[in-house]
Amino acid sequence: MLKRITAILLLCFLCVSALPGAFAAPCEQAPDRCTAVYVGKAVCAEGTMLIGRCEDADEAVLNKLFFVRQALADSGGEMVDTGAEQKGFSVEIPEQTLKYTCLRDSSALGDGPYDACCMNEAGLVVMGTVSTKVGKEYSRIDPLKGQGDGLREAILPSLLACQARSAHEAVHLLGRYVDRYGSAECNTLLFSDPQEAWIFEIYGGTTYAAMRLPEAQMAVFGNGIMLGWADPDATDGWFFSGRLRGCLEQLTKAVQDDQGRYHLARSIDPGPRAEKNNMRTWRGQQLFAPSSAGEYSDDVFYPLLFTPEKKVSVLEIMQLFGDRYEGTAYDMRLPGNEGRRPIGFDRQVETHIVQTFPDLPDYTCHLQWLAMGNAEHAVFVPAFSGITDTFEKYRVDDDGDGIIHDSFYYVCKSIFAVASADRDFLSRGVREFNRRQEERMLEEILGSLPDVRAACARSEEEGMHFVTLLAMRFYSDAQVQMYNLNGRGGNTDRIVFEMPD
Repeated sequence: MLKRITAILLLCFLCVSALPGAFAAPCEQAPDRCTAVYVGKAVCAEGTMLIGRCEDADEAVLNKLFFVRQALADSGGEMVDTGAEQKGFSVEIPEQTLKYTCLRDSSALGDGPYDACCMNEAGLVVMGTVSTKVGKEYSRIDPLKGQGDGLREAILPSLLACQARSAHEAVHLLGRYVDRYGSAECNTLLFSDPQEAWIFEIYGGTTYAAMRLPEAQMAVFGNGIMLGWADPDATDGWFFSGRLRGCLEQLTKAVQDDQGRYHLARSIDPGPRAEKNNMRTWRGQQLFAPSSAGEYSDDVFYPLLFTPEKKVSVLEIMQLFGDRYEGTAYDMRLPGNEGRRPIGFDRQVETHIVQTFPDLPDYTCHLQWLAMGNAEHAVFVPAFSGITDTFEKYRVDDDGDGIIHDSFYYVCKSIFAVASADRDFLSRGVREFNRRQEERMLEEILGSLPDVRAACARSEEEGMHFVTLLAMRFYSDAQVQMYNLNGRGGNTDRIVFEMPD
């Protein structure tokens, strides 16, 4: 079966790659970027907290890179937004910074680093962002900063990961940055550490709200303001901009209850909710809590949090990020659904899921599962946050020609380009092949935890060395499998990494 799929993929790839624009997405809507997921540890099958996000983009081919940014003793005291149109906008940071992993944009794009999904040595994960918008009235009350005059997604994750040591600290630090510099975009971020997770929503140039996420619920959401009932003066499990209440009071149709609480989302972005966002939120609930989700309706405001009907595995979240409403009336394969916006969007750049093991040392307590290209047809490969380096094929940068044939990103993207053209056979085969690999890797990761703990107990240096070798072995195996699937197996030798005793 695999040989047949590989042969067909190779034949199709040779035909498709010869065409200009072969990797451009078909006629789906321009993206509202990204879908995010949270699973509390009490409802996770592995007993681990999960946060995840797929990164979507306007670019059909982006060449995302996976790096480790080393700690700096002399940072220069500032972080510059290097986007070509940002006029050198910079913010103050400490001279001494923390080590962190990141998913960086190719330098050829010229719009800044976009260091998505940062895991730092202090045990903090910064996941961002999910782009959002607000209603016209609210945007007049709290307008965004102009181009080059405020904070953007391009630097937000790295700005926090280089210095914050906990999710709670990241929340307060981002609030201070918005207070001081203002925001040029509406964005939602997720923060997690070994103890807790927070969601942070930016509503305008000066206002925001953050909430600690509960351990016994989960969330799946698209591009929209999601926080519901809140008292802007609350402090337990909440954090608000000092200007938020005043802005809410200026709204002509703010949604308020008899306790004086505001429904933040319905007040700030009264709707109606766009189907391309609302349906993704419904789909998460329909998959994991079907008896309460009901049939989809544009008129229903689907809440951020819900309780799944059974415990949710990280493997199921991997499948979720490639979901295209299969088995519903909105199945993207059915006539008339071509213009819908699924979670498994054609312009996905990469997808990351972070699984937290709180009994490991902070510097390596997080495990990132990374799928390059499209989650629908790429394998999720694991790496602990304590790694000191990443696989070379994750670091092949764009020299300006657009497509880098030797990068792991490109290989995964090319498989998607062909498999997505035949979802009745090729797509099904590739997804099943990848699913089996992911099941095997999860089993190996869980089985390796005693060895990880033992290495960490000997010393931090040994712990980092061990998890780096472990990651390299998974990278190498995944490379062989993906290159074989791509028809390039003959050009790739398996790299052998010996694990210490």
